[in-house]
Amino acid sequence: MTGRVGRRQGRARGSTEQANALAEFLLTLTEGTTVRELAARYPVGKTLWGEYRAGEKIIPLDLLVQLVEDRTADERSRRQRMETAARLHSAALDPATPTTAAPPVPVSADAPPVSVSSGDDSSTKDAEAGEAPAKARRRSRPLLFAGSGLVLVAFALLIPLAWPGPASTPDTGTTVFATGPGGQGVFQWGGTDTTGWTRIGENATRLWSGPAGLFAAGTGNRLLKYGGRPGLWTAIGDAGQDVAVSGSGVYRLDADRKAVRVWDGHGTSWTQIGGPAARLYGGEPGLFATDPDDGRIFRYLGRPGDWEFVGTAGASFALTSGDLYGLNPERTAVNRWVPDQRPAPVLPWVHAAGPAGTLYGGAAGLYSTDPSGRRLRVLSPDPASPGTGQGWQDIGAAGAEVGVGRREVYVLTADRSEIVQWSRDTAAWRRIGGPALSLAVGTPSGR
Repeated sequence: MTGRVGRRQGRARGSTEQANALAEFLLTLTEGTTVRELAARYPVGKTLWGEYRAGEKIIPLDLLVQLVEDRTADERSRRQRMETAARLHSAALDPATPTTAAPPVPVSADAPPVSVSSGDDSSTKDAEAGEAPAKARRRSRPLLFAGSGLVLVAFALLIPLAWPGPASTPDTGTTVFATGPGGQGVFQWGGTDTTGWTRIGENATRLWSGPAGLFAAGTGNRLLKYGGRPGLWTAIGDAGQDVAVSGSGVYRLDADRKAVRVWDGHGTSWTQIGGPAARLYGGEPGLFATDPDDGRIFRYLGRPGDWEFVGTAGASFALTSGDLYGLNPERTAVNRWVPDQRPAPVLPWVHAAGPAGTLYGGAAGLYSTDPSGRRLRVLSPDPASPGTGQGWQDIGAAGAEVGVGRREVYVLTADRSEIVQWSRDTAAWRRIGGPALSLAVGTPSGR
């Protein structure tokens, strides 16, 4: 006989009434389960479980969400418990926060695996996307994509030197997001130096940023949307193989690489808009994807199944504030897509620059590594300007990650020890943080 299995702990003894209220909720949620059983089921030891249930320490929000999902059978009760969990957790972290209104169901950026499938959510609309007859003038066959990859926005992960309170937004209008080495902690840079970082979430493996907001892939590849306040994250589904942000739209490539979907803007509901894809590219010019069979690139025209053939395969593509650029497969030339200047049936591409390694784009223009991958260049508007090739101007060493802002480019150094910023206005470099695993650059609304 094992003895007192599931024995309820004594009275909560947290430092605040809010911590005790959260502890009581946790005790009710785990009624009938010992700390040993909890430690065997979740990646937290017995001692911590005891402290969580006593209110001595605040349970991480992602772990609390996992408990609610695991221990609540029906959807209605789960939704109510999620709201209660979010309200109590927020109050425990900040006792001054009003607790009368329940916020959206948030989870932290390292939410563990849950039963959210990729592309097979019960709320996902499987439109006949990518299967309709192709428009003869625009494309030679229906859009069928597949593969994996990352959106053009550089992806995030870092730990800077200091993490003070919220900082003022810099004059550039650019925001940098990151998580620490190993994906520990999500941070936002809104300052002017290495002290301007604020912790806004827990762990994340990837980040995407754009006008639609900030999105993170947590543990288990769960896709989370940042609510604009530190610690406030809402689960919206599965991150799949890839995510792209373009305007107000959030798009994903399913984990099985057989469908492209757009988030419906609520819950975990997604609508299929295309077939298999190799990679997604999102930015101001729109959403683009490449074909898995021949590498051709297509542009989404705003309706499920409606994609326009744009060009043939390329070694790298990038989006700036208004243009799509492609590096040819031989990496000997970069071309710019000019859709309004195409004398049919000639594809609308014009030469833009010489050889390159990898392309990066954003509001600050087009950047690339040199063919060796060691140097970073910016595409000069004047091909006659000093540089290393046709229009390329060398600006410094390349790194492990590159993100392009409004007037700046951000580089995570090759050894991932520093994040540095280069400004088009001053042509100067400065350190803003580090070390880091990766970085993400954008200007999300936070709504």
